[in-house]
Amino acid sequence: MAEERFDEVLLNVAGQCGGIEPLFDVIFSFLYRKTDFFHIMKPGDKMGFPEGVAEKLLLRNFRRYEMLAKSAVAKAEITARETKDIAPAQKSNEAGMTSAIAVPSPAMSSAPSSAAPQSEPSDAKGEGKEIRRGHLKDFVDVPYNGSSTSKYSWEQTINDVTITARVPKGTKARDVVCVIGKSHLLLKLKGEATPILDGDYPCDKRNGNEIWEKVRTDECYWNLSEDAQGDHSNVSIYLEKERETWWKSALHGEEEIDTTKVDSTRSMYDYDSETQGAIRKIMFDQDQKRKGLPSSDDAKNEELLRKAWDAEGSPFKGTPFDPQAINFNGSSNASGSA
Repeated sequence: MAEERFDEVLLNVAGQCGGIEPLFDVIFSFLYRKTDFFHIMKPGDKMGFPEGVAEKLLLRNFRRYEMLAKSAVAKAEITARETKDIAPAQKSNEAGMTSAIAVPSPAMSSAPSSAAPQSEPSDAKGEGKEIRRGHLKDFVDVPYNGSSTSKYSWEQTINDVTITARVPKGTKARDVVCVIGKSHLLLKLKGEATPILDGDYPCDKRNGNEIWEKVRTDECYWNLSEDAQGDHSNVSIYLEKERETWWKSALHGEEEIDTTKVDSTRSMYDYDSETQGAIRKIMFDQDQKRKGLPSSDDAKNEELLRKAWDAEGSPFKGTPFDPQAINFNGSSNASGSA
């Protein structure tokens, strides 16, 4: 993975910090001192984040990696059970079905039409369908750049989408069928005839062409967790978009949002190093201006002028440095100048 290239540096920092909490202190101190992460964006600003957005970005990334950690644990537990309880003749078939459908692990790219029948047990019952599917009418959090439907809520950044659907309290991971295809999503519970989610990702028709959105299945995951209120559980599905764009809906045919009104703020680190450097320079100059101090260009020019002041052949050599003595529109004001 691309982020592994920083492991050596971060391990060194973590080792010197001596613990997670001191490491967090170092990281947040860096974000405070050297980036626009804590800068509250005001009208006209091109840096920073609107109030509350930085916190949401932190929580989004926390939940993503929490999801990965829980997925790894669930997969290990199921593998252990299969090794212990399933006969060798049966294990190859059942393990293959589990990893593709029931385990909250990196999603497989198989189509829902071929995978869904495998999830139906022979004694499937249809009762309790409405209770199992649940509703989002009691959700109090407003989805970030997304919306809520009767079945699920969803939010997004320019790079990803997170869908959250309710399931009954006590639902186990082995009861969940979640197939994340490149262009299609299926979510259902074993024993239920009607899926909770079953549809293609949206179609973008904004530029006169039909572009069906796709996801990077190797980077997509799902996770089952108990809701904070404790009266139900949630299936959270993380989708990484194949292209950077704003989706009007999580699934095709659902109610659309106005993508011109989304919070399109991007972190400085989403840009290349050259652009990041330009942003830092602007931030520094704005801060200097507020303090009544010279900008980075002013400081650079003054440094060059200091070097030239006492250079051989300079009419100012041996005199106190005084940048006001220089008239850049004409000759100098020094008495010894030509």
